Amino acid sequence: MPIPDGRWEWVMKEHRILRSLSSEEGLRLRNLATVFLAEKRFHPVGGIELDDDFRVSVAAQACLPVLNLGIDWYRSWKTVIVTGDAYGITRTETDEAGVVHEYQDELGGELLGLGPVVLSKADVEASGWGDGYNVPIHEAAHVIDGADGSFDGCPALPRDIDPEEWRSVFTAAYEKMRSEKRGGIKRVRGGRGARVRIDPYAAFSADEFFAVCVEYFFEKPVVLRGDFPEVYALLVRFFRQDPYGRL
Repeated sequence: MPIPDGRWEWVMKEHRILRSLSSEEGLRLRNLATVFLAEKRFHPVGGIELDDDFRVSVAAQACLPVLNLGIDWYRSWKTVIVTGDAYGITRTETDEAGVVHEYQDELGGELLGLGPVVLSKADVEASGWGDGYNVPIHEAAHVIDGADGSFDGCPALPRDIDPEEWRSVFTAAYEKMRSEKRGGIKRVRGGRGARVRIDPYAAFSADEFFAVCVEYFFEKPVVLRGDFPEVYALLVRFFRQDPYGRL
């Protein structure tokens, strides 16, 4: 089923990160979102209800990273499980002295293995405002990262990107992020311009660093380009997009 004109116009206006797309890019995104909705099953839990605006919002944001890559990157992704709000999990972290710390964290989304993606409805509604927080894009980045069978912050690369260059640049940036982290590494929910610098959650692991960088690539390209210019340049080459250039 095609996405109605009125609903698509609402999505493009409601999500600040989509407003700078050209007419041609917007049309391609709409086509990808249409295929996404046809291929993925939405499964609400906890008695929540989902309307078509919500589904199209998820599809449009999730398809933005594959705008120039193609929907086949999501072939392993079949189901979108939607919770009402963020949910708690227990995390462990080992510090530099080898001491293991355990703490409670809240997730707004999660990729389960190589299959379903869990999204919090509240966190989806807090995404797309251009503040660096975007749960659909964050989880889509994990799907892209894991498409080669491993979650390591290095997706299957095109021939024009040297894997050694990628690993060198991302490792250096990740280690810099870990050395400068402040206030812990818990996820920080956004919401209409609430944040300006890179989420400290990026320091949790190499794959989370990649996912957060992808969020900022599309949400806050000025910040990512300023803090990690080499990472930004590699993401431009990988996604074949330049969000900073659209500003």
